[in-house]
Amino acid sequence: TKHQPPLLFTAAHFRQLPPSPYPEVAFLGRSNVGKSSFLNAIFGRPRSDIARVSRKPGKTRTINGFGEISTKGEIWKRWGRGGLVVVDMPGYGSGSREEWGGEIMKYLEGRKQLRRTYVLVDTQHGLKRTDVQLLVHLRKQGIPHQVVLSKVDKLLFPDAKFPSALKIHNGLVKLKGIRKEVREKLDKACAEVGVRGKMGDLMCCSSEKSLDVSSKTKRIGVDELRWSVLTACGLENSMNLR
Repeated sequence: TKHQPPLLFTAAHFRQLPPSPYPEVAFLGRSNVGKSSFLNAIFGRPRSDIARVSRKPGKTRTINGFGEISTKGEIWKRWGRGGLVVVDMPGYGSGSREEWGGEIMKYLEGRKQLRRTYVLVDTQHGLKRTDVQLLVHLRKQGIPHQVVLSKVDKLLFPDAKFPSALKIHNGLVKLKGIRKEVREKLDKACAEVGVRGKMGDLMCCSSEKSLDVSSKTKRIGVDELRWSVLTACGLENSMNLR
């Protein structure tokens, strides 16, 4: 979006969320997985702090809804067709309070407007116990979700400068192995508790770097994720998140 998305609501508890006629997509992950930086990149403002960025884990302590709108100046009740809400969820795991997990689950299981949940997993650290528990539960409950490997630039860009073709190739080979490991680990965990199905494809993104030499502002995987958001909300023909 070229316009700063308005903050539509902030709620510490699920019961405090306002009613809404618009589809929602939620982003969550372990504390300090880079979610806030990632959301800013999705909004087309990677240097901004629309979603607050902090070095301290668990900074996001409320459920925050941001509006993506089809026309400049339209907000909340005055939206036209084509609006959606991007929900920034509190982090879970280290640095997060136990009760946040309860509110997260209430939202994921009870919010009728929710169309898809995006679970961010740090590429360098892989799936942690809390990630596996959440993803197994989402599959068991039939809640639409997508796993997103974040910070892939840390793997593809081991140095600050733009890598050579060979380094990019080697990084992509490692990334392929990580994707396979994540998929196998989650499928095994689901099978152990009797949850059927196989994990779909993983998205790989970076809020910091680009692989396009001609456009350094084009972040890795961000455009693909925007398209995923639009299709999840049935808005691929009526809106543009760029």
